[in-house]
Amino acid sequence: MDLGPCIRSEHNWVQDLADAYHVNLIEKTDPSVMEWPLVGRDRLNVFLIFCYYAKIRINSDAKDSCKTLDIMHDATTYRYAEITWWFYLTKYVELCDTIFFVLRKKDRQLSRLHLVHHSTVPLLIFALLRSEPGGHNTFFPLANSFVHCVMYMYYAISALGDHVTIHLKFKRYVTMTQMIQFILVLCYIASRPFYGCQVSSMSYGTNLFLAGFFFVLFCNFYWNEYLINKEEARKQNLSNNGVNGKKHS
Repeated sequence: MDLGPCIRSEHNWVQDLADAYHVNLIEKTDPSVMEWPLVGRDRLNVFLIFCYYAKIRINSDAKDSCKTLDIMHDATTYRYAEITWWFYLTKYVELCDTIFFVLRKKDRQLSRLHLVHHSTVPLLIFALLRSEPGGHNTFFPLANSFVHCVMYMYYAISALGDHVTIHLKFKRYVTMTQMIQFILVLCYIASRPFYGCQVSSMSYGTNLFLAGFFFVLFCNFYWNEYLINKEEARKQNLSNNGVNGKKHS
């Protein structure tokens, strides 16, 4: 069917524009987003979490982890709730990592651990802090804040480019720090009843599940990423060296 020269001309113009957009802005560009959400966002996140960490440590009542919570009449509990609210909001900021990985076309970084961790933590943290926003429930945010200061500083440095990434050799130690965090949380929460702390069954069980579940996930990630993959790479390297060094008659 002949659409006429004017319509064909318009169709070709639109098609040419679409092709030019795809070639110049998709195929030829670096698969990344602008630098500020990758570098600036992480620095902001570290700053917010560090402020939480510093404030709760400076608080003179932070040692009293067995204190009965009364958010309506106790100023200390209210300050706990205020601090943990900001901690809770940072979990949604961290959820943006998934969006940034998609925009950067880093499908390899969208691991099962990453998806499960960032999609479930906000819900679990909300359940904990909604019922008991202070006392023993502040230990996990405290430990998690310190770990994320280290982790997001690593992300901020690695986002500066490949010329910096090649010098970063401590990624596995960041994962180990996260695993140690969950061990400490497990030990701390499990010991609360022995110190006479009034811990609700929901809070106690959620903390243990949260720490134990993610400890298993991080152990599995560490095993596959740093042990199995490293061993396979070593065998592949030996195999390549054997082929390259083989003498031919």
